[in-house]
Amino acid sequence: MAMASSSLLTPHINSLFCPKPISQFPCLPLLSSTHSFKPNILQKSPSNNQKDTCFVIKAQTFDFQGSFFEGGGFGSEDDPSTSQPESGIATAVLEDKEEIQCPPGLRQYETMVVLRPDMSEDERLALTQKYEELLIAGGGMYVEVFNRGVIPLAYGIKKKNKAGESNTYLDGIYLLYTYFTKPDSIEVLEATLKADDNIIRSSSFKIRKRKY
Repeated sequence: MAMASSSLLTPHINSLFCPKPISQFPCLPLLSSTHSFKPNILQKSPSNNQKDTCFVIKAQTFDFQGSFFEGGGFGSEDDPSTSQPESGIATAVLEDKEEIQCPPGLRQYETMVVLRPDMSEDERLALTQKYEELLIAGGGMYVEVFNRGVIPLAYGIKKKNKAGESNTYLDGIYLLYTYFTKPDSIEVLEATLKADDNIIRSSSFKIRKRKY
């Protein structure tokens, strides 16, 4: 009778890939091994792919929300605390510019000025104020200055000062002036900028409104 029961259990053992007699394998280890084997299959099956897919979608959504499409992008991606205030300031500046209407008889201009990189902070502030006052004296309005810091030049620029000394500069402090003024005042501004020993290079442009 024992032989018959052993033969009846043989198919079940073979189905579990277990060629040894059942006496060497109690029921509990078989059940526990089967239980531990199934979750591993489930974790390697589409559930992991589903988790990965969800993660990628969330990352893409976060990147779009934090990018400059919504006014950001100006701050460091590694420091979200600094990117949010800067995006708010940039948005406010753009809104103010959109609301400003060009006064009658004036045109909107931008002037890029490159200063000597070895200027002190006090010298830079004094020079910035000097040209702000010059623009206002020439009839300029809504004068704004943006300091972009020290930026490498595309190529070395040789500058000779009034004393006859020549220096070649590889970088400079970039200032951007935006303002409204009369067209005939640009010539005076350019002549003053060109004669200044502290200025490596300058250029003025008329801003034309885009037609949508």
